[in-house]
Amino acid sequence: MKKILFATLLCFGVLAACQRPEKQVESVAEAFLKDYYAADYAAAAAQCTPHFAALVEQGAEDQESLPADLEQKIKEAVEQTSFKIVSIELDEDAASARVSYDVYVPDLEKPVRKVLRLQLEGGTALVDGIE
Repeated sequence: MKKILFATLLCFGVLAACQRPEKQVESVAEAFLKDYYAADYAAAAAQCTPHFAALVEQGAEDQESLPADLEQKIKEAVEQTSFKIVSIELDEDAASARVSYDVYVPDLEKPVRKVLRLQLEGGTALVDGIE
């Protein structure tokens, strides 16, 4: 499993190195959000800094310990949840970025605005947190 995660991260790194910082940030954010909101936490964690990856993986472990009926309800809710990236802001030295996105939850009239923090280092963008 770790080899798959490493290979995925390596592929994202190679592809990202060829892109402008804004496009790279958008690509990583989009992939992370897609995996995260599909409850594919292992794939989402592969796009994170080591510290944040540990938190994402802990969430996956916590979900696995839930009773089966509750876990099924969560999966159903996740399947109905969607997101849309609203804006991308790079800091002045392009070492970090903030990606604002809206989360659309079925029973809410308005989307919930959230922010991803990303770190850019050596031509690679990694998710470092959610606000």
